Amino acid sequence: MTSTGPAPSLWRHADFRKYWGGQAVTVTGVGITTIGTSVIAVVDLHASTMHVALIAFAGKLPPLLLSLHAGVLADRYRKRPIVIGCDVLCAATLASVPLAQWLAEITLVQLYAVAFLVSALRVIGSNASISYLPTLLGEEQLKEGNSKLGAANSLADLAGNNLGGLLVTALGAARAIALDAASYLISAWCVLRIRRPEPAPAPRPAGSSQWAEIRAGLEYTFKAPVVRPIVLSNATTSFVLAASSAIWSLYLLRELAWSPTALGMVMGAGGIGGFLGALAWRPLERRWGAGPVMLTALALNPLAQIPLVFVGPGLGGQLAVGAGMVIQTCAAVAHGGLQRSVRQEVCPDHLQGRAQSTGAWLAFGLRPFAALLAGGLGSMIGLRSTLAVITFALVAPFLLLWFSPVRVLRAVSTAAGPTAAVASRS
Repeated sequence: MTSTGPAPSLWRHADFRKYWGGQAVTVTGVGITTIGTSVIAVVDLHASTMHVALIAFAGKLPPLLLSLHAGVLADRYRKRPIVIGCDVLCAATLASVPLAQWLAEITLVQLYAVAFLVSALRVIGSNASISYLPTLLGEEQLKEGNSKLGAANSLADLAGNNLGGLLVTALGAARAIALDAASYLISAWCVLRIRRPEPAPAPRPAGSSQWAEIRAGLEYTFKAPVVRPIVLSNATTSFVLAASSAIWSLYLLRELAWSPTALGMVMGAGGIGGFLGALAWRPLERRWGAGPVMLTALALNPLAQIPLVFVGPGLGGQLAVGAGMVIQTCAAVAHGGLQRSVRQEVCPDHLQGRAQSTGAWLAFGLRPFAALLAGGLGSMIGLRSTLAVITFALVAPFLLLWFSPVRVLRAVSTAAGPTAAVASRS
């Protein structure tokens, strides 16, 4: 694609504004449910460490089971109807929580089921949504789009987590989760209003099976010399942080005696860092190059996790963990937006869905086992010691990327590498 001049601002792109708004409202609602579910499990149902880890396991299992199939679905069919359908079904699933409280009572079994179903629908819908963006925007606008989405999602995460703590305190956890259900309906309405026609998907090769199409996505990912280390580094980061997220709310609520409001405010502080990271990564990438920026972001991860290991109860500990959260999410959003843009720009159009789903499968597929591992370690050696092990393990993703071609990657044009042959066979 050739460009005749600077692309107009995406704020003047009506369809992108609708897409952007739907994404932001959904992320806001997710923050509310994260706090609400934790409070229902830990405070209302007095869940054990392993029960809390099992809820995390249920929510993290669908990416392992469904990500690769979601990529085939997104490449075979138009993506927008998939996004809308998944949003509506997520709303219905979440609405079952306040309905259960009204009619009878909420149980741990229901929390397992809701966590699994919402996660499954998000795997399918998110894959379609991310791979839909290059269709909605031109190549010259893709980085700006990812940057604006990252900034909006960070602010929405900040609002959602802060609102989550306040709404859970004011309304109760189940009623707060009802607002997340409404957010999915708003998102579906926003995407439904996009006017730009979505092109028909590329015809499937004659005799192609679903497994053959999945194999093409895997082959592309593992043979692209720059895409491969980026994806493997993401997978390692995701595994380690999934272990942390499985137990850290339990650690803060129970061992450090934080209130739901304090938990929500500290989690929401990460939104500030994410917003800063979304604004910073494009100028940093232009100045230093994609590889150095991604490596710096990964180097900050273990450093930002250290306060979680050493703090005690009280305001000082909350401020220290909040500061670490700001740094960690700043790095995560900067790294995430940049690596996603690199992968989208070098990927052939007909493989966008499968390339995205393969990365998601590798990044999120092992998360349920990370949650179980964290629960088991937490039961055996204690939550604080487990978080110390997790902090040390966050060095591994940096090392994976350092010993790869990404270390010297400057421009996206150098990232494509010898992938054309792989793409042509898919």
